[in-house]
Amino acid sequence: MHERFPGHLAAFRTDPVTNHFPKGENPLDASDRYLAFLTDLQADHHEGRVLVVGHSTAIRLALCRMLGLPLRQYRRTFPFLANCALNELVLRDGAPSLLTLNRPVTPGELK
Repeated sequence: MHERFPGHLAAFRTDPVTNHFPKGENPLDASDRYLAFLTDLQADHHEGRVLVVGHSTAIRLALCRMLGLPLRQYRRTFPFLANCALNELVLRDGAPSLLTLNRPVTPGELK
């Protein structure tokens, strides 16, 4: 990327939403799609606890949207999501709160 597309890489680092990679999904569209899924899930399980597995970019975009953070900052605000880690949110009266980020899963915890 540094050698072949330095201008595009610089623009992406400045604003990865406006300057997303060619042929990749627009982050606004991806976050809309992911939030629609989460909204439907919440409606179906409003009294329960649900485990959602997703791609780190989708999770970071959704976290920004749900917490009211600038979407273009998703890579800076959440620079790293660990594989197989828990990121927990609670929704009360439609308002999300981030409880944990990148918490390791202990053996047997998700039974």
